[in-house]
Amino acid sequence: MAIQFFDSPFHVTHDDEVASKMALKMELSIFITHCIKKLGLKQSEAATVLNVTQSRVSELTTGKIEKFTIDAMMDMLDRLGFRTTFTLSPNDTGALPQIVISQVRAG
Repeated sequence: MAIQFFDSPFHVTHDDEVASKMALKMELSIFITHCIKKLGLKQSEAATVLNVTQSRVSELTTGKIEKFTIDAMMDMLDRLGFRTTFTLSPNDTGALPQIVISQVRAG
């Protein structure tokens, strides 16, 4: 039996489109959870900052990514002081799409 490699654990059980979205949501949830921890926020405090309920923060931090849209996660990043930019080049250029999350400088 040959060893198979997958882009993410989600690619084992889901088609490529669903698996790619799930992998992106997992990466975003890990990043947002890391930010909450780095800021030293309790879940109730994070909920206030993110403008969600404490139970939503709990779902996010425990990896229940199926309960979130990518759009909702982008809103959370905005509330944490980050901006997300997407660079999408025409397919004929050969450039890969990029997602960049950058912290807004206090000013």
